[in-house]
Amino acid sequence: MNPSLIKQCIAGNRSAQKELYESYKVTLFVLCQRYFNNIEDANDVLQEGFVKVFRDLHQYDDNKGHLISWIKKVFINTCLEKIRKKKLLFNQISESHYEVPNDADIISDLHLKDITKMIQSLPLGYRTVFNLYVIEGFNHQEIGQQLGISESTSKTQLMKAKNMLKGKLETILK
Repeated sequence: MNPSLIKQCIAGNRSAQKELYESYKVTLFVLCQRYFNNIEDANDVLQEGFVKVFRDLHQYDDNKGHLISWIKKVFINTCLEKIRKKKLLFNQISESHYEVPNDADIISDLHLKDITKMIQSLPLGYRTVFNLYVIEGFNHQEIGQQLGISESTSKTQLMKAKNMLKGKLETILK
């Protein structure tokens, strides 16, 4: 991203902010949709996220990484805040009751859109942990801290999400 554009955005230049918004809105909307299967919630987070990006852009340090990485972090945190505001509870169930699926099984003929829909159909707790672990690369300790759950609950939520996705995939591919 052009450093001049970033400076203009920080200065409050609306056309520069619009250019930044237009450059990243699709990518960030897809990110929001991974957390919310409801389009209204995804749009709300998209708007809230950009407000935070423009408010805090002066804190971005290009020596610490790419702008899009910083923006995605803002958006992930915004998604998690919205989830916490909705006071959605995560089930704390012992891991010992669940079988771990084999990750190497299926997925060759599916389109990204189909996989995204399957992820969106997961219960919110499972979907959130799945997104943070598999897509965003957080570890279970970090997920636990972000969501206010234990590390073992994070592992259980991920295991359940994988089991549900495996079941959906097996149904589709039969």
